[in-house]
Amino acid sequence: MAIPVLTSQSTYADFYVNFLLPNKFCLFSDELTVNWPARRLWTQPNGTVNIGALLEGFKEDGSLCVADCRRLEFGAHPTLNLSPSEYLSYWKSRKRHEDEQLLYLKDWHYFRGHEPALFFTTPVHFSSDWLNEFFAFRTDVDDDFKFVYAGPKGTWTPLHSDVYRSYSWSVNVVGVKRWWMFPPGEEKKLLSTQGHLPPDIRDRQFAFQDEDSDLPRCYCFDQFPGQAVFVPSGWYHEVLNLTDCVSINHNWINACNVTLVWNHLRQQLREVKTSTDDVKSTPGWAEACQDCLKAWEGWNYAEFFLLLKYVLLSRWMRLSGEGLREKLPQTALSSGAGLTSFRILELQVDTLLSDLAKASPDLVAHLRDTSRFSGLVDFLKQGIPSAADSPDKVEEWIRRHDLLECVRTLKDMFADSDFLQLGLPQRMPLHWLWEEAGFLRTFVRLGQFSK
Repeated sequence: MAIPVLTSQSTYADFYVNFLLPNKFCLFSDELTVNWPARRLWTQPNGTVNIGALLEGFKEDGSLCVADCRRLEFGAHPTLNLSPSEYLSYWKSRKRHEDEQLLYLKDWHYFRGHEPALFFTTPVHFSSDWLNEFFAFRTDVDDDFKFVYAGPKGTWTPLHSDVYRSYSWSVNVVGVKRWWMFPPGEEKKLLSTQGHLPPDIRDRQFAFQDEDSDLPRCYCFDQFPGQAVFVPSGWYHEVLNLTDCVSINHNWINACNVTLVWNHLRQQLREVKTSTDDVKSTPGWAEACQDCLKAWEGWNYAEFFLLLKYVLLSRWMRLSGEGLREKLPQTALSSGAGLTSFRILELQVDTLLSDLAKASPDLVAHLRDTSRFSGLVDFLKQGIPSAADSPDKVEEWIRRHDLLECVRTLKDMFADSDFLQLGLPQRMPLHWLWEEAGFLRTFVRLGQFSK
C-alpha cells in the first residue's frame, strides 16, 4: 500500500484538514526534525546509538522499566526494573548474550528529568495537544504522555492500539524501525476463533490496497532516522527495531479525535459493568466501576470531564495551561479540608468556570448555541484553513474548532446515564450553568446523585 509522505512544504493546515480530521496515517520526512539537538546528542559519529549520552545524568538509584522481548505473557512482554548503570552494562554486553534477554526500554518519562527544549521541539503539526496540556496544568499529579524508547536490534512492540484511543507521533532519532499499521476495522480480520488478537503478525499475509480480500489491509514500511510517523486513533500497529534505535513519542488528543476517545471510554465502562454485573445491586457500585475504569483504562469519567472543562476555559480565555493555573481561585482551597487533591482541583476549576460564566453572558450563549450546532460539516462550510492562510489565522480556526468539539462532547456526556448517575453535573458551583445552557434537559433533583 502506498505510504503518504509529507515534506517541509506540507503546512499545518494541510495536515490538519487532510490527515487529522479524516483520521488518516502519514509519514513525515526527516526535514521536520533536522534541527533537533537529540539527533546529534544521541548519535555516535558512525550513526549508532550513543547510549551513554542518553543515560547520562540519571540518578543511579532511579529505576528503569524494561520489557523482555524474548518472552510473551498474556500477549505482552514481561517487564523488570533496572538501574541506569545496569541497563548501560546490558547494552554494552548484549552481543555476548544474544540467546538470553532482549531488553527494550519503553514508555520512559525522560523529560521529567531533562528540559525538552534541549533535545527537541514539538512539530507545529502536532501542537494541538489537549492531553499533555491538561496534565501539565494539573496540580494533583505529576504525569505526561511524552516518552523515549531505546532498544537494541530485534526489540519490538506487540500489536496494539494506543492508550485512550489517542493519536501518537513517533520520531526515530537513531536507527531504523519497521512498522505494520492497520486501518480501523482491519484488525478484526486477525482475530482468533476465541476472539483474541495475536501479539505478533510479522509472519501473516496481507491484502493490497484495492484488493477485495478476507486478508487484512496493512501498511508495512521502514522508518529512517529523523522521520516522524503519525499514528491515528484506533489504528493497530506493531513495530520492530531493525537496528539499535532511540525514538521520541507523544500520545495526544485534540478536537479531531475527542469523540473517538469519549466513545472508547464509554465502551470500556460498559465492559467493566458487564464484568461486575453480579454485584450491581451493591451500594456504591457505580462509583466502584469508575475506580475499576481508572485502574484498567488509566482515567475515568471525572478526569475526562475535567479535561473538557479545562479546554473550555483555556480556549475561551485564550490562556495557556500555566496562565490558567495562575487564575485558579485560592478561595476554593478553604473548603477543601478532607478532600483529595483531585477534588480540590475540580472545585477550583468549577469555581473559575462559574465565575467566568456569570461575568460573560457570551459564554453561556456559546454553550447553548454550540450544543445545538448541527455538526462538523456545517462548521467546515464556514471555511477551512488552507496553505495560504497565516499561522495566526490557522491557530484561530483551530481554537474555534476546539471550542466546538469540546462543547459537543460535553453535551454527549450529559446524555449519558452513567455520567448523570455519578452526580457530577449536579455539583455546586456549576449546576446552574449546565441548566442555563440547556445541558440538563430533564430536571434531576439536586442531591439525588450527590457525592
